[in-house]
Amino acid sequence: MRSVILRSLLVIGVGGLVLAGLLYVASTIDARAPQVLEVNLTQPVEGEPDVALITTSLEIVFSEPVEPDTASGALEVQPDVDGAVSWSGSTMIFTPSEPLTLDAAYRLELGAGIRDLAGNEMSEPPPPFEFRTAGRPTLVEASPADAATDVPIDEPIALTFSSLMDTSSVESALRLRPSFPHELRWSGELLEIVPMQPLRPGSSYEVSIQDDATDVAGVALSEPISLRFTTVAPGLAVETLVPADGIDGVAPFSPIAIVFDRPVDADSVDGDALTITPDVAGSVSVTTLPGEEATDDGGGRVLQFVPSGPLPANTTFEVALGTGVTSAGGGGLGRTTEWSFTTGAPVAAISNQVTFVTDRAGIANVWAMNPDGTGKRQLTVELAPVLDYAVAPDGSSLVVSDGRRLVYQRADGTERRVLTDAASVEYDPAYAPDGQRIVFGRADAESGAGRGLWQWQVEGGEPTELELPSAEVASPSPSTADAESSILRAPRFSPDGQALAFVDASGAVGILELAAERLTVVPFVAGGPPLWLPSSSGILITGHTTQGAGQGDGDELDVPVTPLAPGRADQVFRVARSGTAAAATAFGIGSRLVAVSQEGEVAYVDGLGRLHVAARSGSTSGEEVLGGEAVADAAFAPGEPALVVVLERGETDGPVERVDPASGARTEIAPRGSLPRWVP
Repeated sequence: MRSVILRSLLVIGVGGLVLAGLLYVASTIDARAPQVLEVNLTQPVEGEPDVALITTSLEIVFSEPVEPDTASGALEVQPDVDGAVSWSGSTMIFTPSEPLTLDAAYRLELGAGIRDLAGNEMSEPPPPFEFRTAGRPTLVEASPADAATDVPIDEPIALTFSSLMDTSSVESALRLRPSFPHELRWSGELLEIVPMQPLRPGSSYEVSIQDDATDVAGVALSEPISLRFTTVAPGLAVETLVPADGIDGVAPFSPIAIVFDRPVDADSVDGDALTITPDVAGSVSVTTLPGEEATDDGGGRVLQFVPSGPLPANTTFEVALGTGVTSAGGGGLGRTTEWSFTTGAPVAAISNQVTFVTDRAGIANVWAMNPDGTGKRQLTVELAPVLDYAVAPDGSSLVVSDGRRLVYQRADGTERRVLTDAASVEYDPAYAPDGQRIVFGRADAESGAGRGLWQWQVEGGEPTELELPSAEVASPSPSTADAESSILRAPRFSPDGQALAFVDASGAVGILELAAERLTVVPFVAGGPPLWLPSSSGILITGHTTQGAGQGDGDELDVPVTPLAPGRADQVFRVARSGTAAAATAFGIGSRLVAVSQEGEVAYVDGLGRLHVAARSGSTSGEEVLGGEAVADAAFAPGEPALVVVLERGETDGPVERVDPASGARTEIAPRGSLPRWVP
């Protein structure tokens, strides 16, 4: 009985083992076919999952591991793309061997024959996967937008690109004009330019990125990016600082002024409006620029501090303007304005110096410097731009014109005197050879009608009219014949001081013999002032002859009055002191006179702007100087073979250079300027 029980137990145990084995085998045999769960791009464009960069790979995710050869063999990309397959678990990764084509459509398909590791074959291929490659990267959004106005001064500039960018290439290609301290922050396709301090109110800015910036695939921008905007204007904005920030050589008698974009509320200005270090005694006032009308309450748009005496020479001053000053409309400054300048030392006379006009201190004024460009110092401190000027032959004084009025002063800035009264407009000043008289033109301030030529005894009383006799030609200019109602321009004394040449409203040339009181008028159409030959035997002048010259209709003057300017059809002519006709020189059509030396050499500019120097007054053409570079103006050095020239730079002042005509050697002595003179 016992043996029967044992046999029964043995049979049951063996049966259990067999059943367990059958159940295990049944549970481990895979009869399911593999499937494709998803297809992904490894470098999709943000927000567009079916658009990729050209360096993208493709990931095919299977439901289980499959036989690699069956999967790679079933893979097809159209258009045909060479590449390599790699694996990560049950994910097959296809990587093209070359970047894909820009802005192109692609189609990925998996054919039949894909089997899993158990040999189960995919029953049905997945649908094709279609995608496109991105084009060249572009700027898709900018804040602020291009041409935006009233942009806050303390907000980031946000640029959103169409794809992930190579950050280093973008940062290298980024330009900010004007530049400002900033941080760059990236977040995906977004670049933020974060100012480290507020931008200037009411100012224009440009953000540009050159087209060599690339995305992470190495594809360059489709075109350069340029974004311009203007920050919000405060209630009051600074237009000009006088003296300008960082300038040295400032005249010790210079005012300290701020020119605003609109009238200032005088009640908002007190003695503490400006902080000046070192401390300077003086008074603050609100005034107007010369030629501008005052507001109803007598104010203007200039806040001016006038020192009680000359500022200490060779001293650096720091100036701060607080935000308490407001406009007449009530708006204030957006921020404190701070700047600095350094004074120079005044001199009693200008000797062997180059004088020129420049706005380096904020407003165009006369400056002087050594012929090598050192020792720049400010001579005049007018708040209206200087358009013309004359220097006394001995360099002791000068007179400047802003196109409305004449202002006289000594070279050291003392004895400043406005020569022009409110009823007149005065212009074109010139000194007599002895330096004792200044001659100029005058017109009526209200009507613009000419009032002839006037002269002033230096540091004397009121100017007096220069009486003109009747002209000794058959057909005199009507304007010259009636000096009291004529516009007469550009008077110039002869070197011997015995004659005066000038131009009338029609352009005719008048030569007045002062002692004999004899006037000769030469029919002409002048385009520039007369320049006397050193022998006083005649003049050179730019312009042209024409039938009926002397019958022009120039009976009113445009104000402000600018110096005479030649036209393209003009050329240089010679007029003898006792002659009645203008004779053309050999300099040719388009030539323009710029200077005559003490030795009789003539500097002129041809029709292409090239500078020439002729040994005599026009019998032959001159030698070209500067290798064909365009020149705006020039002046001879006294007593040495050298020139100072201003290079042509369109409508702006050009660089000032010292030039040796013989060797062609040239040295820049000032970055910009106009109206050069070389004072003995």
